[in-house]
Amino acid sequence: MLTFGYIADGVLKMLLASALCIWLPDVEDFFLSPRWLVIAAAVLLFLSGATEISYGARRAERSHLTVLLAFDALAVVAAGVGIVLALGHSLGAGYVSFGLLGLGSLAVAIVFTTGVNGPDFGEDDRTVSG
Repeated sequence: MLTFGYIADGVLKMLLASALCIWLPDVEDFFLSPRWLVIAAAVLLFLSGATEISYGARRAERSHLTVLLAFDALAVVAAGVGIVLALGHSLGAGYVSFGLLGLGSLAVAIVFTTGVNGPDFGEDDRTVSG
């Protein structure tokens, strides 16, 4: 069940990143944000989802659920604040919402690909016969 949760959350992030790219002009106009920021946030969100799927398929430990819950809370707050700012025609709406989304996605990707979660480059299963 825990593996399914990690994979489902990762797929949802990848779908959201794809939706941002599909509706890029509309998102860009609504949030009054530069195109590069929306694309950067979408790419980081996509990579975050991919690393989450990879982690869920390999380990899926309960100890990293707090990272996912913190990111989801950050994404909801960033979207809410961004929408409120966008409705007020503030130029900071896109920077707040997509900046926080991009930085949070980067943090999730780093957590799931470094330290004990990362690949073991030092261990080699091959033996060299000489």
